[in-house]
Amino acid sequence: MESPTKYISYDFSYLHQEFLGIINDFSEGLRLEKVQNTIGKRLLKQIQIQISQILTRLEADFVLVVIGDFKRGKSTLINALLGQSVVTTDVTTETVTINHIQYGSESKIHVCLSDGGKIQIEAEELKSEQLSSILETLPQTASHLKIETPVEWLRGVRLVDTPGTGDVFKRFDPQVHTYLLQADAVVFVVSALSPFAESEQKFLQMSVLPQDFPKVFFTLNMMDNIQTEQEVERLLKSTQKKISRLFPNPQLFGISAFDEFCRLESLPRPNPASAPKLEKSFNEFRKSLEESIHLQRDLIQLDRATDHLEQMLQEFSDSLLLLRNAMQTDRERLSRAIDQCEDPTSELSAKIAQHIKVMKDDINQMCDQACQWMNEFMNRLETEAIAAIANFKVEEIKRHFQLFLTNSLREAINNCLSVHKPILFETIKKVQKAIVRDLQLLTDVSSSIVDGKSSREKVTSHEHPWINFDALEILAECEPSTFVADLIIRKTQELSPSKQAVSYQQKLQIALPDFKLAIIQEIRSLYNSIATKLEQQIESAYHQDIEISVSAMRQAQEVSAKEVLTVSAANETLQDTLLLLNDIHSRLKNLKQKLCSEDIL
Repeated sequence: MESPTKYISYDFSYLHQEFLGIINDFSEGLRLEKVQNTIGKRLLKQIQIQISQILTRLEADFVLVVIGDFKRGKSTLINALLGQSVVTTDVTTETVTINHIQYGSESKIHVCLSDGGKIQIEAEELKSEQLSSILETLPQTASHLKIETPVEWLRGVRLVDTPGTGDVFKRFDPQVHTYLLQADAVVFVVSALSPFAESEQKFLQMSVLPQDFPKVFFTLNMMDNIQTEQEVERLLKSTQKKISRLFPNPQLFGISAFDEFCRLESLPRPNPASAPKLEKSFNEFRKSLEESIHLQRDLIQLDRATDHLEQMLQEFSDSLLLLRNAMQTDRERLSRAIDQCEDPTSELSAKIAQHIKVMKDDINQMCDQACQWMNEFMNRLETEAIAAIANFKVEEIKRHFQLFLTNSLREAINNCLSVHKPILFETIKKVQKAIVRDLQLLTDVSSSIVDGKSSREKVTSHEHPWINFDALEILAECEPSTFVADLIIRKTQELSPSKQAVSYQQKLQIALPDFKLAIIQEIRSLYNSIATKLEQQIESAYHQDIEISVSAMRQAQEVSAKEVLTVSAANETLQDTLLLLNDIHSRLKNLKQKLCSEDIL
């Protein structure tokens, strides 16, 4: 008989010391004089800053970020967790802010400004009307609210309450992404009244999933509005199924934050019949959260620290490969290459502009194709749907036809985008490869072969995982639902009331040419917006690439100008540093495997 599988567990203090040993050995290797002379102070300073940030985060408060669409009950959830009204639920889209909630010996609220300043306000000034007046008179924009309160649950914890993931979110997009990078765990709040909307799914896919959090807690909030046990089970199962497409085996809790807050404050419960079950489910959520924060926080924070160190090591390795490529190029060629990179009128810049033009031409062709498809679809609507209107009562037409038309057109446009999405990704990849090829030719890195592949290609294969995520985000931002609905409402309202279905049908047919034209114009605007935003993303990544390449080339110039350091000696030092990186990365990988053996992760 086979013996049962044995699981190895590790004491946290041992894993913590192993991590510190890895960082210490890496830092010691970079302190060697020959390494500093070869790699340069600028890059080494960046590495030391990142190491310091990783170590600081390891000892900092546990960061729990609460995310969800607007009006999903995030603030009520936080108040229920803390057992008192700490953050206001009286918010509008104009007064939405990012809130930092942390422990303090006494209650204090500060509006923190983007330039580093802060203004203290009173608790009653958090209400929408008062807060709106304060925000309007500030000399700088508010970056966030800092709320301190003497709640024991917050000791060692910083709660971050974010704005909604829908349209409101776009005002805070860069900030929220920064908080996600700093987060140790995430609570994602969805509503039982609108479970797991498309905007929420896209946000999870684009912003949360790539971070590979060890802990993401999903809450299906507002369950006090659900009347039957069968509907509760159906909602939980369907939401769990949707989330599982992105997160295998997700932790989903069906809760009512409002019910829990009322219970704690001895207020009337919103759904007395479901009160016992709602209390039980919220307690299960609270217990799971507290186990992660207060019992397993050290492991979770160490896991996040290893992720950040691994990313830093890969970026450093890329920079070293770029430097080694530049070291193999003579000084005159390096000077010409730097000039090409920095001159906006250079041949290189002209090539990049041509690559982007080809991409935009491809998108214009997709746009023409989409317009042709939509014309054919609109003709079918006319011959099949509008032609059948006379068979229905006017009241039914006015009640249902607008919704039918909206859904049909929205689905048709989404189908166009779905067909073009993989083609768009391939077009972007072609542009990326062409830009990389031009940069390779600029410094002749194709002559430097590593493992049968040019070093530049090796670097780039890791360097641009951004492209699919950013393209996906652009497509999400260009979702046609809003403009289709607005357009249909506007056009149908222009039709004067008709008492007969035939008359309503005739008026629709008369308005149809203008309606078709408006739809086509919106589609062209949609595809133009996609092309413009993709161009901005590619240019941003390209300029970042240029900056890194120029930095490597300038360092190569400095090395070759030093009489005490020969190029061959510098190359040998670079090789030794790459070997150190490989060893450090191997040890880090082994540590991550030990961490993954823990059930909590």
